[in-house]
Amino acid sequence: MFEDIKKLFGNDRYAKQSEIQIVEIAEGYAKCTMPVTENHLNGNNSIMGGALFTLGDFCFSIAANSYGTQAVSLNANISYIRPCSLGDEITAEATEISRTRKIGIYKVSMHNKEGKLIAEMNGTSFFKD
Repeated sequence: MFEDIKKLFGNDRYAKQSEIQIVEIAEGYAKCTMPVTENHLNGNNSIMGGALFTLGDFCFSIAANSYGTQAVSLNANISYIRPCSLGDEITAEATEISRTRKIGIYKVSMHNKEGKLIAEMNGTSFFKD
């Protein structure tokens, strides 16, 4: 089942463009990485918030879809904690907090390669029948 999910999300063109890699999938869990390249930088030469949101949203979506039931995002919010710059690599881990028949709640923590917390995201998903 996880190979099907990996294949589905491997076709995500925006994630490919952002150079996001899927590292691990388990039920209610996903881990992804993204290198910080020139394309991810804002005018201050720090990672653009939207790049972190993309990584977090992608990872959250994989965790929510990990049971094989189609899930769509209802809500997501992010807190940016510290900047990172060119050459860094961000690891995102999405963990399921709660799951009912229709709703899932997930927390995504993003760390740099030194293990420092960069951002945290919370997401709510809706499971389709």
